Amino acid sequence: MSSFERHAGAAQTNVTIAMAPAPVAPQIVGTTVFSSKPGSPLLFTVGATGTPSPTFSATRLPSGVTMSRTGTLSGTTPAGGSYPIAVTITSSAGTATATITLLAQDTLAATPAMGWNSYDSFGSSVTEDEVMQAAEAQQSILLPAGYRYVVVDYLWFDPEDIIDANGRYLPSPSRFPSATGSSGFKSLADRIHALGLNFGIHIMRGVPRGSVSKNTPIAGSSYSTSDAANTNDACPWDGHMWGVAGATAAGKAWYDSIFAQYAAWGIDFVKVDDMLNNSVSPMVYHQAEADAIRSAIDQTGRSIVFSLSPGPMQTSDAADLEADANQWRLVNDFWDKNGLSTLSGVFDAAASWQAVSSLSPGHWPDADMLPLGWLGPRCPVHASGPTAFSHNQQVTVMTLWTILPSPLIFGGNEPMLSGDAWTAALLTNSEVIAVNQDPDGKEAKLVAQNGSLQTWRKDLSGGRVAVAFFNSGDADATMSITFASLGMLPMATVRDAWNRADVNVTGDGPSVDVPYQAAALVVVTPPQVGMPDASTPEGGGSSGMGSSSGMGSSSGSGSSSGSGSSSGLSSNGTGSSVGSAMAGGSNSSREASGGSAGMVADGGLSETGRGTPSGCSCRMGSKEHDGGATFLALAALAAGSHSRRRRSRS
Repeated sequence: MSSFERHAGAAQTNVTIAMAPAPVAPQIVGTTVFSSKPGSPLLFTVGATGTPSPTFSATRLPSGVTMSRTGTLSGTTPAGGSYPIAVTITSSAGTATATITLLAQDTLAATPAMGWNSYDSFGSSVTEDEVMQAAEAQQSILLPAGYRYVVVDYLWFDPEDIIDANGRYLPSPSRFPSATGSSGFKSLADRIHALGLNFGIHIMRGVPRGSVSKNTPIAGSSYSTSDAANTNDACPWDGHMWGVAGATAAGKAWYDSIFAQYAAWGIDFVKVDDMLNNSVSPMVYHQAEADAIRSAIDQTGRSIVFSLSPGPMQTSDAADLEADANQWRLVNDFWDKNGLSTLSGVFDAAASWQAVSSLSPGHWPDADMLPLGWLGPRCPVHASGPTAFSHNQQVTVMTLWTILPSPLIFGGNEPMLSGDAWTAALLTNSEVIAVNQDPDGKEAKLVAQNGSLQTWRKDLSGGRVAVAFFNSGDADATMSITFASLGMLPMATVRDAWNRADVNVTGDGPSVDVPYQAAALVVVTPPQVGMPDASTPEGGGSSGMGSSSGMGSSSGSGSSSGSGSSSGLSSNGTGSSVGSAMAGGSNSSREASGGSAGMVADGGLSETGRGTPSGCSCRMGSKEHDGGATFLALAALAAGSHSRRRRSRS
């Protein structure tokens, strides 16, 4: 199945990722499936790379939808259904085609949201000019890779705290001068939409206390704010709001009124904070208000992604979370330092949520924003400057968020990416993003652990499998997995996603040298799925790693970027076989009888599980323990084991 080996002498090396620019030849990259509510305004920009910038065209467009020459689909979302759109991009360096599928449906976020949030770099003080500077940088650097949301976070109404005649906060005029009168964020949203980006805001759960004290009328109803408020339910860390009696008609009317306002402003994404009181035991999830918000969003007729904060949201609430929200936080606030959650805490929370079998595309556990790059100029938790994470740790963060899959919401300073080639390469690697944005939307599973070493797998479209190897220890390690445990024949191909390079495997599966506190990500493709697609030029050496639709092609000058140092992937002759037969490469289950493949016994070398020995080897330094390793097999590695899915009502 999987084996682990610590390097003798406590070797510590630095991780490598592909640093070469995208190929000159045009490529369509990023998200290949997106969703929008029938009848709502549609805005989606197709990701693409190439030099010079390619020109877009499309056929099979639904009625009422057009595509700009810069790749933005806009118009009105058609009636419910699936609409495959044939997209072609052309430049002097060549041509590429791909199928981008529009799902006209009520469930949004068909793949995890990607974008930028202002909080990590600006706290509660971001201004309109700073948002536009970020958006313009995002359009040129991150949007081509799929980062499409621009989100203004906490206290956008501060310091004036202006409330309209119906008790609703309006943006601060000193920070957002275009927000005049009741138009609010409409002007800013229009400017961001004109860049091909989507616009979002953060709000606090509840009703403003100032509105309740004035007993302002609720728009579109016979109720007042005092009817909707629950003054016994206040946020424990923010004094602006009272809770809302979400199950009452007045409470529902309040949320209907504010989301009607947000829809009129052109909002596409709303992060609702204080949805979990994590300061009490047991923690309290505000379910009635989540239900009321879900209903209010649906009534607007606009496509608005619904995000919940903070965490840690509990697996016991999974069914309710999936019914209402598009994403919810796995942990409390995550930072590079001085955070309320740690990276090890994200691993623990992810391990808990991977046991939830009901999750379906459009409903994503969220590991929080990515505190990477330059955090500032007004970072709220520590002095502004480069992230405290090392390069190795940053690759771990991106790999974990990618494989889960979690939303990818960058928190660093976007304009500074123009002078930070390493962070830009980390965020925009098309092969890594393709794993996160895979259209099948299956959650990853933790399949093996030995102390600080973990192996996760994620089943991808087309019968492919992504495998992430994590080494959170203080010394380099060699980690491996067998083709048999992945349900594949030995002639399967392996792609190193971080280095955008094919891997020559001569043994029974890929073996990876993982630097300390770092990670590696490989994509394994069965022999019958090796076709090139739009994110990899013909002749570029891809193993089917490109866009997950597998329906594109490209041609032209320039070659795919497989340059950059090797991550240490090598042929594997040391990983031992799972010990179970594989008939014809079928995705048959390989769970050990009795349901356990062995438990960790610190200091002991024998397996204690009820099942048969896993056949895994584990080498610490120069000593090898065959079969009886300190190894924890946490889940069956059978391909197709994640097929159970259900659709929720959201």
